[in-house]
Amino acid sequence: MVVRTALVLLFASSLYEQCLALQSSPLNDEGLGLEDDGDDIDESVDEEMLKMYARYRTGVRHIGSISIVTVETRAGDPMKLPGRNAGAGADTSVKNVGVGHPWKYYRTKNGLMLKWINETFQKDPETMAIMIDGGDMVFGGCDEQFLSRKYKEILKASGGGSNMKIVMSAETACFPIDMGWRFRENATWEMRRSAVNKQVENLPDDWVLPYTPCSDKKVAPCDANNIGYRYPNWGWVMGPVKDLLPLFEFVYNKGIRGSMDQARAQWWMLYNPDRATLDYAGSLVLSTHQMAHGRPESKAPLEIKLDERNQPFILNKITKQPCCFAHGNGNGEALIGSLARRMNNLTGAV
Repeated sequence: MVVRTALVLLFASSLYEQCLALQSSPLNDEGLGLEDDGDDIDESVDEEMLKMYARYRTGVRHIGSISIVTVETRAGDPMKLPGRNAGAGADTSVKNVGVGHPWKYYRTKNGLMLKWINETFQKDPETMAIMIDGGDMVFGGCDEQFLSRKYKEILKASGGGSNMKIVMSAETACFPIDMGWRFRENATWEMRRSAVNKQVENLPDDWVLPYTPCSDKKVAPCDANNIGYRYPNWGWVMGPVKDLLPLFEFVYNKGIRGSMDQARAQWWMLYNPDRATLDYAGSLVLSTHQMAHGRPESKAPLEIKLDERNQPFILNKITKQPCCFAHGNGNGEALIGSLARRMNNLTGAV
């Protein structure tokens, strides 16, 4: 397995709501954090925290022709994506742009991403991009061909037709909690979940059960019954920029005042079930909240292996294939941090 790495990263941590008609509206630097949602701002932060927030940047590199986009406050310039690289001499450095923008909670993250999408749309609206979380994401090792094939298989199994171009990561427990029933009790989304599990990876709908200790009982708990990998997670989303544009415009500009960006993204999906689907089988990205915490790492669904070239990669034990991206959301952060450190020792990525 040869990994071609030219990573385009836009790192972001949490995600939120909805949709508009396809258009490219201008977004200047003054609009990046700009009009806040009032109750989104934590006024208790001290000067040191404000200085840290001001370091928020956007990084862009590529896997083949696919742009990977990230916003990350805690990294320097350049920064590197944790995980697999292409071997000796490979460079996974990410150039951070947007330095010095004031930080205003998720407004800055989604604003910088939307700015990049707008600018890229003007150049080539068909550009394929993956928008990802920052400090809690690790690249496990897959190439452009694998990413593209799985992306197309997920769209086909989802049965959305020609309008469906967006694949978002899924997760086991819903956050915010009150959005859960809208997906869990929706026949369209549940039928789609079964189709993707069966047709893409030949998995049963309860494939997640052996890997769900469900130690979080308060913030984003597992369902009481019929636990499944069924809820949208805003930490990873893939599609052409022309299709990502209305989603990010909705998340940034629309939705309920003060609501989280992940809730806004979830609402957009509910309003546009023909335009987006989820990676229900974890074929492209595995979100590890409720899937690792409280157990030995050997019981986790991910492990580091060596390929035929003696290069390390992260194996998804569920699909028995490389894990392209692993997301340490929620209580999965410790597992992904451990994998990132070990991959760093083996590959030189940070």
